[in-house]
Amino acid sequence: MARGAHEGTTGGDGTAGQSAGKQDAITMPKNFYDKLSDMDLLRRAWHLARDDSRTDFMFDSFRFSDFGFHLDEYLQSISQSLQNESYHPSTLLTIDVPKSSLSVRPGSIMNIEDKIVLFAIACLIAPPLDKKLPPNVYSWRVKNDRRRLFHDHEILKFPFLKRRTVHRRMNIVEPWYTAWPRFIKDVEVAYEREGYKYMVVSDIVSYFENIDLHLLRDLLLHNLPRQPKIINFLINPLEYWAWPTVYNSPIYRGIPQGNGVSSFLGNYYLLPLDQAFLKFSKGKDIKYLRYMDDVKVLAKDPAIAREALFLMNDKLRELRLNIQGSKTRILEGKAIRQELFDDRLDKVNEIIEEIQKKRSLSTAERNKYVDDLKDILKKVKGKRSIIKDKELRLFRRLITGFTLLQHSGMVDLVLTQLEKNPDARLLNSAVRYFRVQERNLRKISNRLLKILTSREPLFPYQQAHFFMMMRYVRDIPTEVWKEARRILRLKSSHWYVRQQAAQLLSIKPLSKQELGNIQKLFNAEKHLEVRKALCHALAQLADDECVEFTRRLVFSTEPSLQKIGRFYHGLLFDENKGLEQIEAIFRQDREDILLDSVHQVEVLSKANHRVVQQELLKRLRKIKRRIKRRVLIQRIERIISSLEQENNGATKG
Repeated sequence: MARGAHEGTTGGDGTAGQSAGKQDAITMPKNFYDKLSDMDLLRRAWHLARDDSRTDFMFDSFRFSDFGFHLDEYLQSISQSLQNESYHPSTLLTIDVPKSSLSVRPGSIMNIEDKIVLFAIACLIAPPLDKKLPPNVYSWRVKNDRRRLFHDHEILKFPFLKRRTVHRRMNIVEPWYTAWPRFIKDVEVAYEREGYKYMVVSDIVSYFENIDLHLLRDLLLHNLPRQPKIINFLINPLEYWAWPTVYNSPIYRGIPQGNGVSSFLGNYYLLPLDQAFLKFSKGKDIKYLRYMDDVKVLAKDPAIAREALFLMNDKLRELRLNIQGSKTRILEGKAIRQELFDDRLDKVNEIIEEIQKKRSLSTAERNKYVDDLKDILKKVKGKRSIIKDKELRLFRRLITGFTLLQHSGMVDLVLTQLEKNPDARLLNSAVRYFRVQERNLRKISNRLLKILTSREPLFPYQQAHFFMMMRYVRDIPTEVWKEARRILRLKSSHWYVRQQAAQLLSIKPLSKQELGNIQKLFNAEKHLEVRKALCHALAQLADDECVEFTRRLVFSTEPSLQKIGRFYHGLLFDENKGLEQIEAIFRQDREDILLDSVHQVEVLSKANHRVVQQELLKRLRKIKRRIKRRVLIQRIERIISSLEQENNGATKG
């Protein structure tokens, strides 16, 4: 890995060996690291990182609204640390993520600063690396219009963008929802029209956990030989985050799962496999297609299919990866169609796409979609036990359809599955589904309470998600508040479970005594993420106490608490920022969004500017009539009463 040897190589990274025009000079700097501190690039990376966080294994208690509130200041700090080479990654937050009732995989999340830096690196190195990938790799491909990489300066200045805008104008890679269907379609063409009747099916064991970081570094350096600085800078945090042995020795293997940058790196890690099959296909009649670690090799001859399987095994071993023997087969004939295609899933996806394209639905249209989805739901196998594999994928897509329609037709089935199946993807689908429900809310809360308080051991990830679901039910039983308080005080509980218990308690109208107890918990708490979550509840402190608590946060020695303090301080004392935040909270006029933002509403109600208080009062009076959740009604009524008293006092004065 001699630096001079790599830097002396020409080409391979878009910086030499080609006639670059003015635009390429902008998008492809000679030294990628020098571009990494560019503010426009970091703004783009912020939007990508924030969007990516929607699918994190765990969620920040403020959803990074505190970071976005003073976005340019925090990005400037990152930029400065990159320029003076003092940037250092933070420790990952970890949790075991359930795959089945008995198995887990390691889940982690990085802090927002680290995610921004990694996305900025990906934006720089993805275009030249994309040229190395063959056309039969479908995942993480750079859009054709990569010239827009550093454009859109005007839109970049807004701290919060709609997800659709981020996907269309910020993201440089094709979205999965266009790339995956094209992958499946080309496999279908190879099988049904081109005569490939045999298909190799396998699975890579613990793919992300076994990526060799030294091999990844060498692969990147080989293909970007003039960029050793940014590549070494990229690998350093991955090595820092790698799981050690039981004796705390580094093994330099594995990358964090569940984020877009890791998917990008994992996709590129299999380039040697792609190249081996490209060479193999020149002498053998095969079709090789890949989406991430989902590899399809189709052949017309069973002997060639076996050769392909042997080649796959050999190349993966060279990459320190292994195929899973129990899932390795050579399919033929109708078994290929059964493996690849599901007409039920295709129909559900078609319905979802139609719903998403329409601004609104008539009653007749909505009922038609509900009936169609119910017909498909009847065909899901295993509903009386644990739904698994392809059936679970279909089941989750059906949940998405019913969520978009805000229909309760799957409530009973989802609750039944939650009692038996701890699958992380099912849990996340259930959270999104239950937060839009307006019926069966007592049934939902009672069934979730039964699971939470049962003697059946739960994965911490499950437990945390059940508390999360409870936030969105209409009537929260008294026993749930008791259980949340118990868990919050139980230091042996996983921090993420305690964080979610704290966020649940924060939506309850708290008495002065309860707030005093929470202040004591906050002062004694050791885990930063739990302390951050407790800041939601402490937004209910009386005016002067809230200002004093905000001051304490601002002057905290902990940067994450400082961010929350500066966020609250802006809501209290910056008129323009306060009005902007009110507009953001009430723009969609949705009860669940107001519920998630009620701690901000609480702080805004104590704002130092009368115009902010008056605007907030007007918005709350308007939305109050449509609120269904009792706990939120109580909170809003209390805030309105406080604002009216303040307003009347100011008028008399």
